[in-house]
Amino acid sequence: MKIFIDSLLQRLKRALRGRRADLPALVVTTEERSRTIESLLHTVEERTRTLEYVARQSMFTVNHQIDFLQRLYVESMPRLLNLNNRPAFNAAGILELKTDYPIALSSNDHINPDSTTEGVSRPTLFVQNCIDVLGSNIKSLDLGTGAAGLVFEFAMNDVLAVGVDGSDFCRTNRIGYWPLLPHNLFTCDITKPFSFVSRDTQAVTNFDVITMWEVLEHIAEQDLAGLLVNIGRHLNERGYFIGSISLLEYVDSTGSPYHVTLKPRDWWKAKFIESGLVMLETHPFNEKLFCRGNGPRFQDFHNYALNPNEGFLFVAQKRSDNERLSA
Repeated sequence: MKIFIDSLLQRLKRALRGRRADLPALVVTTEERSRTIESLLHTVEERTRTLEYVARQSMFTVNHQIDFLQRLYVESMPRLLNLNNRPAFNAAGILELKTDYPIALSSNDHINPDSTTEGVSRPTLFVQNCIDVLGSNIKSLDLGTGAAGLVFEFAMNDVLAVGVDGSDFCRTNRIGYWPLLPHNLFTCDITKPFSFVSRDTQAVTNFDVITMWEVLEHIAEQDLAGLLVNIGRHLNERGYFIGSISLLEYVDSTGSPYHVTLKPRDWWKAKFIESGLVMLETHPFNEKLFCRGNGPRFQDFHNYALNPNEGFLFVAQKRSDNERLSA
């Protein structure tokens, strides 16, 4: 037995000596593998930076071409389409905007107006949906209109449409459809009292469709009541208030927020009710055709049906007398 144990110990000692001899080689191999992995990571990082650069340059090129084509279109269309002689392009001949606050001076969207240049897309299918539901003899008001693609699309369908923005940046710099719609686009602080009135009777103009696409979250909470009062005063009794509300943070290049009121849907529903408006659970419109929240696509990055945590769509009307009495 003692002989067997001695033999086993000798074998173990020889095995350990062999392992010790192999250890330096194993360390060297591990270091070489580590250097190889580091080299691969460095290569991947360089390739990633290159791809990011190419993607960024491609995006800039596309944006430049879009801007160029947009400006070419804007400069040539009035004469080609004889727009100035079409009634839908002369809303100012029918109504006028009255306000003591022509610019939203304290709004970050005016101070850093990158956000105001959105809205170039012409939402043809949404406009057709509105006409299918309400008929062609309607009036439309777009608040926070930006580049005014929606107003232009309504006008091209011979619908009387006006748009309002809190900043004059697009007007001053001839951005989007502002050069094509000098009589349909206006500026004012929509949180302060304003009125569209008939030039003939001076009565407040009522609109069949009022839209706000990702604008409400730009309004400070303390200013919402004034805005919603303005909407209620301009909305036809059976008209529709339609739009989208983002739930995501959005800041300018300095870190100052554009989205200053980020609240869930139920909070907004209660806020609407306070101002005599009610969000509808069912309505005759196709939300898949709405201007925002159906991306990803140009200037509409989010899809609220797939990602409800990012925002939501709404259709609202004035509360009926019975609803007011039962509240």
